[in-house]
Amino acid sequence: MSIGPTLGTGLFIGSGQALATGGPASLLGSYIFISILIYCISTAVAEIAAHFPSKHGTILSHTYNYASSHLGFSLGYLRWYSIATLVPFEITNAMVNLGLWDPGARVAIRISIVTAVIFGFNMLPEKAFKRSETAFTAVKLITTVGLIIVSIYLAIRGASESSERGFQYWNEPGAMNEYLVDGHLGRFLGLLQCILYSTISFIFGPELIVQRAEQLDPESAPSILSVTRIDCIHLFTLYILSSLAITVASPSDEPLLTNHGIGAGLSPYIVGIRRSGIPILPTIATALIFLSSVASGRSFLYISSRTLCALAETGHGPELFKVRNSYGVPYISVIISALFSGIAYLSLALSASVVFNLLMYFITTSGYISWLFSCVIYFQFRRTTAAQGFTPANQARIQPYGSYFAVAVCTLLSLANTLTIAAPSWVVARNSIPAYISLSMFIIHYFGHLIASTITRRHLQLENRDQEHGGILEKRSIGLQS
Repeated sequence: MSIGPTLGTGLFIGSGQALATGGPASLLGSYIFISILIYCISTAVAEIAAHFPSKHGTILSHTYNYASSHLGFSLGYLRWYSIATLVPFEITNAMVNLGLWDPGARVAIRISIVTAVIFGFNMLPEKAFKRSETAFTAVKLITTVGLIIVSIYLAIRGASESSERGFQYWNEPGAMNEYLVDGHLGRFLGLLQCILYSTISFIFGPELIVQRAEQLDPESAPSILSVTRIDCIHLFTLYILSSLAITVASPSDEPLLTNHGIGAGLSPYIVGIRRSGIPILPTIATALIFLSSVASGRSFLYISSRTLCALAETGHGPELFKVRNSYGVPYISVIISALFSGIAYLSLALSASVVFNLLMYFITTSGYISWLFSCVIYFQFRRTTAAQGFTPANQARIQPYGSYFAVAVCTLLSLANTLTIAAPSWVVARNSIPAYISLSMFIIHYFGHLIASTITRRHLQLENRDQEHGGILEKRSIGLQS
């Protein structure tokens, strides 16, 4: 399930904004750069998992073991509500793909239908859901590979109304676009913004990849790191090939990619297929991308609800969250996680293109925080094992240098997300608001847990002192009576 949920998230739709902002060279470079980043984080997390696998996932369990309960609590719930927010993101993704960009009754009806389908699948018995997961993952793989093949065909064939073939779009309108300002600085900002747009395709990838490796073979520690490497290679190959295919499918100056500058627009694949003039194919591609969004929404609701259930099972959440029905479904956790789907109804007040961007910035900022502290936990894990006098048997050659690289990059990406508020355009600046909300929620969870723990500990100390004091008085009373 590591590739299944992440595949297609932001790739089909979000890549359009990235292409329009940075140009084809920036898009391809962004996917290569982020692939390296994800590999560094994934192997770090896999080392911890190989040392001590956990059925609840390394990020959830080992944060408490190698960091602090406050960080474990805040990261656990950050992971839950961020993945739960990916459900309305995928629903909005589906609306944007259908061209339902403007608020209206049609949007409300279709959001309700998609939400009901996603919720219904998650109320199926565990075995039935996992069987359907295999089928939907196959649909997304077919969609991804099929669109790559179609893009290659269109690059060779050329658009029907012109002689543009191959890498023509790299020359006209150009390989790298300028963003906000002119010149080399503008091209650098275009590349940076392209990276920020592209990370949504990889978000929470390391956590899901390693968790899948743990579930496949929890008792064979050496396999976890190797499975993680293999899954990373599969995912990166698909994404890098897809990004390359996108650069030859659509020109970066196509207005429909950004809904004429409002936000998310049509997929570059759809733009390229429409320009080709081939009948029926645009409808087929639109339907497949729509199914991919629904499939990802199903998976993210499943993962978020199980994360909430795991928090309760490990004693970090109310007992109610781990209640399961006769089919093994933690239905309370599913219902609570599904409530986040209501965020998709913001599309009734704002353009779906705008809602897409607002959700994307919230999710990516949460992802950067998760990646950053995954590396911090890894450093603490290394220090703990060294203090105990042994070296873990399963180590990636890129570590610990890869984790140092990841810490620097994730810090810079978080700052870049929040500093967009200084952009001269309000359309760009408003995207940083969700980033601040995400950062604030993490800080509130951390210090809220810290304060609550301190108060609880102080209360217990007072109770123990009162009990000791009462015992002393009782002994004195007995002595006086005797």
